[in-house]
Amino acid sequence: NQAVWVQQANTLSNGDIGIFYLDGMTYCKQLKEDAEGVFLVSLNPAYPPIPVNENSTFRIFGKVLN
Repeated sequence: NQAVWVQQANTLSNGDIGIFYLDGMTYCKQLKEDAEGVFLVSLNPAYPPIPVNENSTFRIFGKVLN
């Protein structure tokens, strides 16, 4: 089992690791924003980035603290 400390927040900066709700699923991922859009990126390269689009149901629950 793993545990993370999370600071409640409604917004995050590009590159922050957070807890997110996206289309019915909850994720612990890195937020990436660039010219191609917004993505939730896994720190494990075996998993591809998950795009967040304008039709997505998306919420930020908080920032993972180091």
